Amino acid sequence: MRVLFLAHRVPFPPNKGDKIRSFYELKHLTHGHEVHLLAFYEDPRDGGHASTLRQYCHDVKLIPLQPWLQTGRALVKLVAGRPWSLGYFSHGAMWKAVQEKLQSNSFDVVFVYSSSMAPYIEQVQIPRILDFVDSDASKWGQYAERRKLPLSWLFGLEARRLGRYEKQMADVFDYSLFVSEREAAHLVSSLTSGRIKIVRNGVDLDFFTPRAPRSEAPLIVFTGAMDYFPNVDAVGFFSAEVLPLIRKYVSDARFQIVGSDPSRAVRRLAQMPGVSVVGRVPDTRPYLADARVAVAPLRISQGIQNKILEALAMGVPVVASEKAAGGLADLENLPLSIAGKVEDYVDQTVGWLKRPRLTWSEILACRTRLKENYDWQTNLGELDRLWPQIGHDKLREDADNCRSDSGLHGTARMCRESDGNVVD
Repeated sequence: MRVLFLAHRVPFPPNKGDKIRSFYELKHLTHGHEVHLLAFYEDPRDGGHASTLRQYCHDVKLIPLQPWLQTGRALVKLVAGRPWSLGYFSHGAMWKAVQEKLQSNSFDVVFVYSSSMAPYIEQVQIPRILDFVDSDASKWGQYAERRKLPLSWLFGLEARRLGRYEKQMADVFDYSLFVSEREAAHLVSSLTSGRIKIVRNGVDLDFFTPRAPRSEAPLIVFTGAMDYFPNVDAVGFFSAEVLPLIRKYVSDARFQIVGSDPSRAVRRLAQMPGVSVVGRVPDTRPYLADARVAVAPLRISQGIQNKILEALAMGVPVVASEKAAGGLADLENLPLSIAGKVEDYVDQTVGWLKRPRLTWSEILACRTRLKENYDWQTNLGELDRLWPQIGHDKLREDADNCRSDSGLHGTARMCRESDGNVVD
């Protein structure tokens, strides 16, 4: 099949949540299909990855976004009663690129990553798949809960408007993908519809493998993009409210914050006792291997947290919030502790710091469970099962159009499809 793939951010490198999923989906689709990629990028470093992506795709076009300009467009949309998110990702160059692609190519399907890109394909009359991943509207609602006026009001408004739009798109697109049943439940009342598909995230078990630590110090680690508000909020909460209590029991415990582009608020945390802000690193695996425990104390969370899967794959136990772990399936028999209150984080983190590292048999059991539930190839196999259905739907639509055309002209003609089948 010939596939047009639209993404709100360039799906490379796979070093943060949305890019990880979009990259593995794109890579999977290129096996046996001709994929044309159109994507935005904000970071100039990401604009140089077109040549790498051409190793997978038939054609690649990356379009730069200027945040200050897009923010202005988003505000105009907001005043006009539309979701802010749709205005932010509305760009003349992308509209032109999409139209040129559709006019010069006969695509069998359009794959849209993120509801923010749905407007570009909303009126297209060919099979369309929309990967919501999770509900962005729900995330805006969580933002509203953690901010003060006037931001709480604005974020709440965006949650309501975007939520209505996302529900409309779930009806408009031929198939809607979600990362878990929890995420789909935000938008649809029933998961029995054949048009709703659950495609879980995965973890690269060949890449994230256990390795010897460089130190036996009582290290606690958090990994993630550190200019992303849910991550900023999480490490701020843990540093201020949890770590001081942990250090009463383990005096030399240290909290390492590892991730790109730490915000000013994150950098200030390095002034607190026991906190170090590492920032961007070429490879997070050495820091995960050194840690006695990884934490995901997210108070705002949707989808499946890759940071949890990556730590577990390397044999590092995790203490996570209920929201961070809520999208995961089959949590039993994993070295994963769920925390709610501050004292839960303290008790469970101290427990992992004081006990020996996981044994090899415990690590193998954990990786086996991850293989069963979070293997990319297995989970993305759900996409392969869509193609025959898409082909069947398209054949039926062509037949219906043909019958309609026959009726209009008062003839009993039949349409012959390209594969030689006759549809009457």
